[in-house]
Amino acid sequence: MTQQQPESSRPPVRALAFIRRLFSGEKEKPLDANLPVPPARLASTRPSQRTILRHQSEKEYALDLAPESVHDAMLPSIDPGVFDNEMLKQKLYPAIDPGNESPVQEPEGNIVEGTYLGTQTFASLFDVLGIEAALPRYRSLEQQKELYQWSAYPTNADGTPAQYPPHLQHIPQGEAVSPLRIFSAIGLVETQVLLQKITPDKDGILGRTKEWLLARAQEAAFGGAPERGVKIQDVVDYNKYHRKFGTDIAGGGNIGLLDDWFGDRRFADQQFTGTNPTTITQATPRWIAEFSAAAKAGNYDKWVAALAKADPKSLFVQDGSYFRKAVGEPDPAAVLHHQQPGSDECWTVGAVSLFQLHEDGKLHPVAICIDYKGSMDKSVTIFNRRMTPRDSTRGEKDDWPWRYAKTCAQVTDWTRHELGVHLTLAHFVEEAIIVATNRTVPMDHPVYRLLHPHWSKTLSLNAAGRSTLVPQLAVEVVGISPAQCYSFLRDAYDTYDFVGSYVPNDLRRRGFPDTQEGLSHPRYRNYAYAKNALGLWTALRAYVDAMLRIRFPDDASVAADGHVQAWAAEMRGPARMPSFPELRTRAALVDAVTMCIHIAAPFHSAVNYLQNFYQAFVAAKPPALCAAPPTTLAQLRGYAEADLVAALPINRPRQWLLAAQVPWLLSFKVEPGRSLLNYAASQWHMHKCKRDEADRQVKSASERLYQDLQRLQTVFYRNSKAMDKGSIPYMVLDPGLTAVSILI
Repeated sequence: MTQQQPESSRPPVRALAFIRRLFSGEKEKPLDANLPVPPARLASTRPSQRTILRHQSEKEYALDLAPESVHDAMLPSIDPGVFDNEMLKQKLYPAIDPGNESPVQEPEGNIVEGTYLGTQTFASLFDVLGIEAALPRYRSLEQQKELYQWSAYPTNADGTPAQYPPHLQHIPQGEAVSPLRIFSAIGLVETQVLLQKITPDKDGILGRTKEWLLARAQEAAFGGAPERGVKIQDVVDYNKYHRKFGTDIAGGGNIGLLDDWFGDRRFADQQFTGTNPTTITQATPRWIAEFSAAAKAGNYDKWVAALAKADPKSLFVQDGSYFRKAVGEPDPAAVLHHQQPGSDECWTVGAVSLFQLHEDGKLHPVAICIDYKGSMDKSVTIFNRRMTPRDSTRGEKDDWPWRYAKTCAQVTDWTRHELGVHLTLAHFVEEAIIVATNRTVPMDHPVYRLLHPHWSKTLSLNAAGRSTLVPQLAVEVVGISPAQCYSFLRDAYDTYDFVGSYVPNDLRRRGFPDTQEGLSHPRYRNYAYAKNALGLWTALRAYVDAMLRIRFPDDASVAADGHVQAWAAEMRGPARMPSFPELRTRAALVDAVTMCIHIAAPFHSAVNYLQNFYQAFVAAKPPALCAAPPTTLAQLRGYAEADLVAALPINRPRQWLLAAQVPWLLSFKVEPGRSLLNYAASQWHMHKCKRDEADRQVKSASERLYQDLQRLQTVFYRNSKAMDKGSIPYMVLDPGLTAVSILI
C-alpha cells in the first residue's frame, strides 16, 4: 500500500514504456536521442568531505527524533502489514474462489465501536493515511499450501543443478508488486539503456546506445580518451561533479569524495561499518601460522617479529579462501575468470585479509593474500609498509602494490557481500521463511501475524532479481561464469547457520563480545554495527516475547502447537535449512521469530542501504578485476599506477556504469511510513482503543517496542559519535531509517 504520487513526481510516459519493455521481454526500438535525466529539483547538492564526515550536534539531531511517547507519534501512514492484520482480524476480507482468485462473497465482518478503525470511515482512512483502497485476501491453510509451491532444489526435474536456493515458484495472483512500486522509474530506464548491449541486433550494439555509452561516457566521464593515459585522479575529479542525485541515506555522497578514500583507515573502517560488517572473524591459529610463514618467506622481518608478539585475540581476518569451492571449481590453483558474450574478460579472486585490532579501537590492515590458492606458499601475499595506524600516511597514495592488494580484497568482498550475504542470506533466506510460513501456519495464527508485516514487497523483489538483476546485471560485472554465480548462491544458502546467525551467537562465534557491556570496551568503539545490531535484537526479542506470551505461556503450549511444529519441519525439510531449530520451548520459538524479523529489517538494512555510498565510486570497490592478477610477489611489488588502472573498469564505460548503477538503484532511502519505528507506532494505534485483554497486551508490547526503538535512536547517534574522529557517521540502523521489510 503506497501513497499516490503527485502528478509532478510521477515517471514520464517514456519511462513507463521503457520499464514495461524491460520486464515484459518486448524487443526495444532504437533509443530516443533525449535520454531521460533526473528532474532538476532532485539534483545532487554535491556533498563534500566536510559534510560527509560531519555529525549533527546532539541538539540538532534531537529535533528530528520521534516523540518520546507513542501517544504523540505522527503517523506518515499506517504500516500496510499492520493494516492487513487488523482487516483479517475483523474479518473485513472477501471470500476467495481458490480456482480463479476472484472475490465471490463480500466481507462478513463489520467495523465496530472500540477499534481504531471504528473511529473513522473507510474513505477518510484511505484518504488521510494514503492507503490504497484494497482489502487483504484471506485464504485457508489448504489454499495457501496449494498456492505457495516450492521450486525444485537442489536439482531440477531434469537432474540439472537448480540455479537458485528454494523459492516460491509463482507469486499468487493479486499479490505481485510492480517494479514501478519497488524501484526508481528513472533508474530502471537507465538500467535498460545499459542492458541494451547484451541483446544486440544483427549489426551489433544499437547505434544510439553505443554513442551514448562509449563516446559520452568514455570521453567525458574519465577525463579524456583512455588511450591518452587515464589516471586514477581523473576518475576522482570527475566524481566530484558528476554523480547521481541524492536519494540514499548519504544524500548522494560517496567514499570517493574523501581525500583518503584509498587509505588504510577507510579500508579498515569498512570491515566494521561498511556494506558488509558481518563477516570479519577472529583469526584462527592456522591463519596466524600461515601469515607468519608468508611474512618470513617475503622477508617482512618486522612483521615476523610483530606477529610473534601480537595477542592472537587481536588478529582478525576477512576470509575469501572458500571461493573456488563455492563456485564449484575443484582445482584450488585455477584462475577464476570469465568473458560474457559481447563483453570483456573479467577476473575474480578469493582474497584473505589479516587485520589487527588495537586496544584503542583502531583496526589496521596487516597483510593481504590477494587470491588464496589452497595455501599461502602457492599464493601471493603482501604485507603493509605501515606497521600501525599511527604510522605516517604520507606514502599511501603512491604505494601501488598495496593499493592493488586492497583492491583485490574489495573485489572479494563485493562478490561475497552481493551474492552471498546480501542476496542469499537476506533476500533468499527470508523468502524461504515466507514460503514455509504460508504453507504451514494459518493467517490468524500469532506467528503468521507477527511475521506478515515484515514481508512487504519481498517476493516480487526477489522474483525481479532472479529474472533480471542477477542474470542480466550481476553476471555482466563479476569475474565468474553464470554457472559459477549460481553455485556461489547455493553454497551460501547450503552453509548458512540459522541459529548461529542470531546476533549474540554471531558476534560470539566471530570473536566479539555478545553483550553491550562487553562491546563498551574502547577496543570496540568503532564497531558501531555490532552495538546497534545487538541493541535492535534485544528490543525486537522483548517485543516478540511479549506478543507470543499471549498465546504461548509456557514450553508445553509451544510443543503442543501443531502449526509451530509443522513450520519448523518445513524449514528443515522442503526449505532445505537443517540449521533451523527444533521449536520445543518458548525461548526457542521467540528466538526463531526474532531472527526472521531481524533478517528482514535490521540485517537487510545494514547490508543494503550503504551500497551507493561505498560502491557507486567503482574504483573504491569494483566487482571484478579487468586484468589477470599477478602470480608472484616480485611481480606485484613492481606494480605501478598503470597496473591498477588496468585492473579497474576505467576503460570499460559500460561495465563501470553498470557497477555504479545497481547500488544506486538499490539504495533509495526508506520512506518514513515503511520504517521499523512506524511499524511499532502503527501497531499501537491499531490497538489503543481496544478493551479485550489480549488486545491490551498487544498495545502494551507495541508501546514498549516504540519506546525501545525511540531510545535506540539516541543510543545509535552516540555510538556513531563515539567512533574515532573523522569516521564516516554510521546511522543506517536508526529505527527511523531501518526498513520494516526487504523493500528493495
